Amino acid sequence: MWNHRIVNSVDTFGSEQLELVEVFYDTKGEPYAYGVATIVAENVEDIAEQLEMFCTAMTKPILKYPEDFVGDVNK
Repeated sequence: MWNHRIVNSVDTFGSEQLELVEVFYDTKGEPYAYGVATIVAENVEDIAEQLEMFCTAMTKPILKYPEDFVGDVNK
């Protein structure tokens, strides 16, 4: 399972940053990884759906990396 979330992380220079990313969850619903959020679609309706997912991410609590990423892809 995955969704879009905002993640608070630290960049390579040690500065905190917020990122809108794709977060991946294990079978227990715990986040274990995240990746770059992009919009790739075959039509405008799919782009609109993904933009709605981006907006939904802003209504959820911000995840802190690495503290909140405790899941395991194998569980």
